[in-house]
Amino acid sequence: MAAFAALGALAVGCTVGPAANRGEREDRSAEEEQRPGDEGGDDEAPPPLFPDDPPQGEPEPEPTAAPATGSATAAPEPVIDQAVDACCLAQVPESEDLLIASGDTVFLHQADGEGELTPLGQVPGEIMGLALPRSATGSYVGVFVSYAASDGGHVSGFRYYPDRDWEPWGATPTELIDDPFPLAGDGARGGGALAFGPDGYLYAGTGDAGDPAVAEDTASLAGKVLRLDPNGSDPPVVHSPGPYADVRGIAWDQDRMWVVDAADDGARLFSVVPEGDPVDVWELPGEVPTGLAASEGSLWMPGGAEGRLWRIPLHGTALVPDPAAVLDLAAPGALLADAGSTDLLALGDGAVLRLTVE
Repeated sequence: MAAFAALGALAVGCTVGPAANRGEREDRSAEEEQRPGDEGGDDEAPPPLFPDDPPQGEPEPEPTAAPATGSATAAPEPVIDQAVDACCLAQVPESEDLLIASGDTVFLHQADGEGELTPLGQVPGEIMGLALPRSATGSYVGVFVSYAASDGGHVSGFRYYPDRDWEPWGATPTELIDDPFPLAGDGARGGGALAFGPDGYLYAGTGDAGDPAVAEDTASLAGKVLRLDPNGSDPPVVHSPGPYADVRGIAWDQDRMWVVDAADDGARLFSVVPEGDPVDVWELPGEVPTGLAASEGSLWMPGGAEGRLWRIPLHGTALVPDPAAVLDLAAPGALLADAGSTDLLALGDGAVLRLTVE
């Protein structure tokens, strides 16, 4: 249980807590130069974190229709019973193992282990978001982290080697954003939500750094949803210009992107059209969203104001019927759709919980 004690001593990061309470769309031509390799490294560039080009030309699926009513039920026993200061979680591809982040540290929870959290590696700042691709890359898994540093917000890729017990963490990161995105002086409204899309790209949500005018500045990365090349070869592209106040979650219902934003007056849910423009679909005054996931034809949003899990039933871009709170969830945090089922994995009540939803 020593790892749990170490976890408890770290500050909260991710899209919840102090780090989370912390606008010229950039035209990029296909002829832009690729980013050079890391300075000071070997002459030969390292292999890519995500070597396969994202699939193109996928057919657009038909909209899903959710039942009018639904529910969420927590399993009797938590997946991890002590994760009080955790901010983020991600599932290791083709595995039931989990990565959990707190402060500046990523921890490993092995499903076939003894339940303890093992420190895996550190990043140079307070973690705000965590994402893993849907498949491993040869001998390692790309681990993508957004974090707050003294010069602003960063998104970097690290490597986790599951079979290398003596040194499982590749400490040299691949920077996905050259210039850090703005953060407020107190770290508020920094966004930081990360998620891989069905196209294989990594998407990152940022905040307005406490200044809505910055989010409206098309030359700034603040208050946007960015599309990032996981290999770090191409510069970031503004996928959705917002402006957003504080992006707390990104999810897909099939190939339709949804973004939940924490504004001054509450939660705002946006449907993002393929061209990137956000459409305001639902607002919940006074609520503080802490994440977003899609399962069983609905979106699911944990709300930190009163500790509830909200079900948002969908039919295309319409909500049918109105969203409803379906579960009390104390101290809710990040939410993750389980890759092996329709269940959700949620940070809540100081633990990682498995939620069966319908």
